[in-house]
Amino acid sequence: MSLILLAHLLTGAGFGFANALLTNTAVSGLPPSRAGVAGAITSTARQVGAAVGIAVAGGLVAGTDSSGIPAASRPGWLLVAGCGVFLLAVARAAQSAAAVTSRDASGRSRD
Repeated sequence: MSLILLAHLLTGAGFGFANALLTNTAVSGLPPSRAGVAGAITSTARQVGAAVGIAVAGGLVAGTDSSGIPAASRPGWLLVAGCGVFLLAVARAAQSAAAVTSRDASGRSRD
């Protein structure tokens, strides 16, 4: 039981830290007149992702008795961890691409 509580605590903290950064990144990438659209798209993507994640997690543990839920949910947690690693890789690649673009545009590095 304590392991489940710890997992939920870490998940909640991760969502809390990620949501502000995602919204800020989406809104700052567009002109102020389009900031509402960016916020709406970010919010929609978050809601769709949560719904799909809940559906996948429910599918993984469906038909499992209460003693088998921890083992049945392990692939779901691995999927969440994999998505986190993928997100970090995409963010790193986007950051590198932005640095190259700004360097090409100005003829020198802005770092």
